[in-house]
This record gives sequence, structure tokens and C-alpha cells, in this order.
Amino acid sequence: MRCVANFEIASDLSVVSDGQILSICDPRDAFKALIRNIPRSEFTTPFLLSLHIYFDAAALDNAAGVADDHLATCLNMLAFTTGASFRKHRIKQIVNAEPSSKDAMRDVHMWSDRIEYSDPQPFLASKHAKTIERLLEFDIPPAIRRALRWYRLGIDASVPDDQFTYFWFALEIVAEFQKPTAKVNDKCPRCQSALYCERCETHPQHKPYAKQAIRALLMAADEGCDEEMVALLDNTRNSLMHGETLKEIEGSLPDPHESVIDTLGQLLWKALVIQFPKEMFDFSLVMGLPSTYVHYERTAVAKVQTVVPVDADGYFDLNFTGIVLEMKPLAPPQSALPFVVRMTSEQFNLLRKLHFQKGDHQEMLERIQRNAREQDGHFYALVISTDMAVINSAIQNGEAGEWQDLFRQFLDTARVLC
Repeated sequence: MRCVANFEIASDLSVVSDGQILSICDPRDAFKALIRNIPRSEFTTPFLLSLHIYFDAAALDNAAGVADDHLATCLNMLAFTTGASFRKHRIKQIVNAEPSSKDAMRDVHMWSDRIEYSDPQPFLASKHAKTIERLLEFDIPPAIRRALRWYRLGIDASVPDDQFTYFWFALEIVAEFQKPTAKVNDKCPRCQSALYCERCETHPQHKPYAKQAIRALLMAADEGCDEEMVALLDNTRNSLMHGETLKEIEGSLPDPHESVIDTLGQLLWKALVIQFPKEMFDFSLVMGLPSTYVHYERTAVAKVQTVVPVDADGYFDLNFTGIVLEMKPLAPPQSALPFVVRMTSEQFNLLRKLHFQKGDHQEMLERIQRNAREQDGHFYALVISTDMAVINSAIQNGEAGEWQDLFRQFLDTARVLC
């Protein structure tokens, strides 16, 4: 079926005229792309390009993956021919573009805007600053500094393939830095036993290769790292360096295939740790590891039927000004740790009653009562830091009111949730 996908692209470049549309037609008729500026009335918002791709897919449900592949081709060639950056900002819609009457209803998949904000994880504390000061007492060699930089870039990279590559760069740097100077035996490519030269009556030796140095580093960093894991990481590295992607080789990787990034990232972290003197790790240092290095995003997709207008040139007008799909967070933004307060059953019942009363406090009280649990005859409620700041301010300023009086009864039970 014929489809059209509507993408927004972040770029350093713009089309020379706001009214101009650039058309890129694939010579093999795989796709047709239309590029235009999205004019801005407020310059505090980032500039974006509109990129529409017309293509064929087996069905609308699996068209997103096909559209992403064609988008990658367009962005790659745009970057190659201009030397500027082009990256996907978001996908907005994919529309069934099969020929039909002008006012026919069409199937549309609409993606929501990203959630308004994403709260950070409250984690940094004075103990982490003390840990950094302690580690900086060690004169970190330049090679390890470079490895730490690639580790940081790998954590921050948004594309899983890039994350693996950056982590591997760091691993190679550390391995080369601490590569032993003692020579090792040449090994049989089949059984891996030491080769023997009958004429010389000796085992040929050489300085460790990079691959052998990496293997030794991984084994030293984690006792649980075995030959199978080393082979998995090495094969993944070879595939990526020869042009394949994690998605293309997912059949040879654990499920989910992105988990190979976490495996490498955790081993790299351990390899970096052992570059510091052992005596530093006297149980006074506080360090953290993420549950996953991969950056996942939440989105919502609505399947609707609507009339899609056609412009004067016969192309679909994908503005959809009458339809808005949003992801709304359940609470205002917060950056500090939340609190827990303890209430009696009578106090909790009053809280539930008050949250039905109209006023600025209504949403806050609804959040608090929704996040309450009964235990041992009391109710324990989660209060986000933003709400706790409002409550403290109201009480400290002597505000009068039922909900203020209620919180005065048990505010002294508030404890930071660690």
C-alpha cells in the first residue's frame, strides 16, 4: 500500500526560501521525499525541517520501520552532500496514501509529542563529591583519561550502535595501556593450543595482539566473564565496524539485542575501576551503575480515521491542525527526592474528602491520596518534592484552610524517601 510519513528534522541548515519545497526522488522508485522549512514565529523554539516521505509498505501497522529506513537514507545523503548535521527530531504521522476520492476517510497513525518534561533521577549527594575528590588524588594516566571520556560519550549517546562503539573505543585504550610486555605463544586457529615448530623445536611467540589484550582485560575485570562472552562482544564489534547494525545482527545476539550494550558497558566500568589503586576502595567510596545504558523513550500512537486535505500540488497537507495528541505527565516537574508522610485513617479519609473540593490544591491532594498505602493501621503517602515545597510554604506563611490545617497535624512525620 502507498503511505506517506511526516517527520520533523533538526538541522544546522534550512531551505533558502520558506515557500520552497525540495523534492528527492529515489531513482528506483523506493521513495519520494519532500523537504521544506517549518517557519518560526518565536525564535526561542528550535528550528526544524519538515520531511515527508512517500513510500510503499505491506501494511500501515509495519510502515514505521520502512519509513525509518528511507529516512536514514535521506539524512545520510543530506549530511554527505552538505557536511551539515541532520537528525530525526520526531515522527508525527503515517497516512494511508492509496488513491481515492478527495474527501475519503483515511487511516492515520499519529504519534504524540514527547512528554512535556522528564524528571531527573535524584541521586547526586555530597558522598559522590567526596568520592570524586578521593579518586582525583590518583594521578590518572592520559590513556585512562581518554578512556573515561569515551565512557562518558557512550553513556550519553542516543543511538545503541554508537554506544557500543564508544564503549569499545574506551576498552581498546585501556587494554593497550596495560597490555603486558611478555610474549605469548602463537595459537592454532582451530583448537587454540600453542603452535610448535618442528624445525626450530620451539613454540613461536609474539607480543600480545590487541584482541588478546582486550580478552585479558575483560577476564581480569570480571571473573564471570568467559570465552563465550568475549567472543560475543568481539563478534559484535566486528559486525559494527564492517558496516552492519545491531538490528541487522540481532539474530546472533541475546534477547533483547540491546542488552549487549549493557554487558559491554558494565565490563568497561569494571575495567576502569581496576585502573585505580586498590587501596582507594576501602568501602568509603560511593559509585553507581545504571540498570541499563540504553536510552528508551515513551510515546503514544493513536489510530484514527479522518479526511486528509490535499494541497494545490497534489500532496497531502499533514498539518492536522484540528487534531492534537499529547502525553501529559501525572505530576509537575521535580528534581529532588520525594517524601513520605504518615496519616491516621481519619486523616486520610479527610484528605480524600478535601481533594474533591475545587481550588488550586485539588490536583495536589488527588496525587497524594492516590499514592497512599495502608500499613499497620496507618496510611503512608508519597509526596513529590514540588508538592512538599507548596505545603511547607503554605504552613510557614500561616495560610488558613482545611487542607493546610490537615497537613499541620502530620507534617512532622515527613521523611525523605531514600
